Amino acid sequence: MDLKLIKQESKNALEGIWLMFFLVLFVNFILLGALGAIGIGIVIEPVLLGGLYLISKDIIKHKKIDVNLLVHFFKDLNQALKLIGVYLLYIIIVVIGLILFIIPGVIFALQYAQALFIMSEHPELGIWDAMNKSQELMNGHQIELFVFYLSFIGHFLLLILTLGIYGIYLMPYIKIASVNYFLHLTDYK
Repeated sequence: MDLKLIKQESKNALEGIWLMFFLVLFVNFILLGALGAIGIGIVIEPVLLGGLYLISKDIIKHKKIDVNLLVHFFKDLNQALKLIGVYLLYIIIVVIGLILFIIPGVIFALQYAQALFIMSEHPELGIWDAMNKSQELMNGHQIELFVFYLSFIGHFLLLILTLGIYGIYLMPYIKIASVNYFLHLTDYK
């Protein structure tokens, strides 16, 4: 895949709405922080991430931001539970891989990186089906995804140098680029 094209499309999609999308991400961050403080953030996070996927997909398709999509998956308890299941299973698998030795954790993280997007896109799938589909989808693309994430390292250095202010630019860019990578990988565009 053309990673430069994916990143350029992501920048183009954000033109004129960068700040608005940052505010959506910031509200999501604050909401998760508040819910995390009372111990339910990890349960709510995957459902909100599914909503962020839908918003991001619309942005890439040059549609208006519909903030209501952030809570879209709360309307279907079964789908919300599946998103939570995929997210928790992903975390467990990656943590076990990291405990065994760091490299298996990184491999598992890349292998199952698309599972939450897949579950958001295909509510009919089961939790293991989404994980398996992510594994199949990432077959032959794990190094590519790793390089894609590494290509943002300069941005993270700028984030540190600006004491986090650069996050206003970086957070929307990385979110849209990650979803755009998935859409290119699956040809859902």
